[in-house]
Amino acid sequence: MPYRFVVNHALLASARDNLTDRHSLVWIVGGAGSGKTTLCQVLTARLKIPTYDMDAHIYGEYHSRFTPTKHPINTAWATASNGLAWLLNLPWNDFNCFNQAALPEYLDLLTEDLDKPGLDDGVLIDGGISNPRLLVQALPASQIACLATPEQSSTQIWERSGERAAMKEAVYALPNPETAWQTFLEFDRQITANILKECQEARIPIYQRNNSTTVEELAERVIRELKILQHG
Repeated sequence: MPYRFVVNHALLASARDNLTDRHSLVWIVGGAGSGKTTLCQVLTARLKIPTYDMDAHIYGEYHSRFTPTKHPINTAWATASNGLAWLLNLPWNDFNCFNQAALPEYLDLLTEDLDKPGLDDGVLIDGGISNPRLLVQALPASQIACLATPEQSSTQIWERSGERAAMKEAVYALPNPETAWQTFLEFDRQITANILKECQEARIPIYQRNNSTTVEELAERVIRELKILQHG
């Protein structure tokens, strides 16, 4: 029987209550290779506020914090015999529904961490989500920035970057590796398209970066336009 991926709106509302007064929190979203991490590094250095790497938490220590009662979607993924294979065996629509249902569970753990010392005076959230239209139910669009770069194929992003080689190695360790890799690339393509589409629908600021734009110029624009950062 297919797994039912249901968004927990109670968790989403709880996250909204927690995030309402965090006016110095800004979330940077965008597809793979869009420059989120590089931008966060520059902003952290310029503004002296920390970056919270959402992907590192989702694929790292969150796994020990998922509970079946509060986080059933991620518990199903984290306890699968092979979590990567479990995800790639889903049809795209189910995979997208998984991401939507997983988001409130991530927000639940994020808000726990934001109560820790050092994260109460401003924080940059680096990536980790592919459904910004759902995110705006917990965080104002004015506190989210989407990065978009000149069009690159998923193959270019994942096969021409040494730092991303570990993912291809993980996929190629699965049964039917070439099929799995093509599924991964197609999912990545659709994730990027979905992020941009949902940001447009949710009126989230989109920062286009062309080949001549430096990360310092982009950071200056983000600082200037997202005035919230100036008060971090």
